[in-house]
Amino acid sequence: MPVWMMALGALIVVALAAYAASLLWQLRQVKQRQAAAVAQRRSDLLEQIQLVAKACQQQQCEPSEGALRLVNLLRALPDADQEQLRQRYPVLHELYDNIAHHPILEARKALKRNERMKLDMERAHWESRLGPKMGDELAALAELS
Repeated sequence: MPVWMMALGALIVVALAAYAASLLWQLRQVKQRQAAAVAQRRSDLLEQIQLVAKACQQQQCEPSEGALRLVNLLRALPDADQEQLRQRYPVLHELYDNIAHHPILEARKALKRNERMKLDMERAHWESRLGPKMGDELAALAELS
């Protein structure tokens, strides 16, 4: 085999190795950016959870509204075990489960007055029953990190 063919073969191998190394470097950078984005998303969600929990504690937010917002924010947490969150915050999830089917915004406006009042009474019932029990869970969520 002539020397020039071996040199050409070696050059091709070196070029392919350099290309593979370049691709691995790009992959590493993409993974780092993705990890940073996930960490930032988690941080933003935790901040929002803390704000809503503190608003509920200070009675600036109704318990039902807080439950709706908090459960949805907890569900959005990356890598969160939903069953573990449900066990850790049972009162919050129970309130959410009992009022999540209530229509909001335009769907609520479209209801007849007596239907809205019936839903309001149901919501008030669950708030009065479960709202006072949410204190410990709200405190834990306000300090969540």
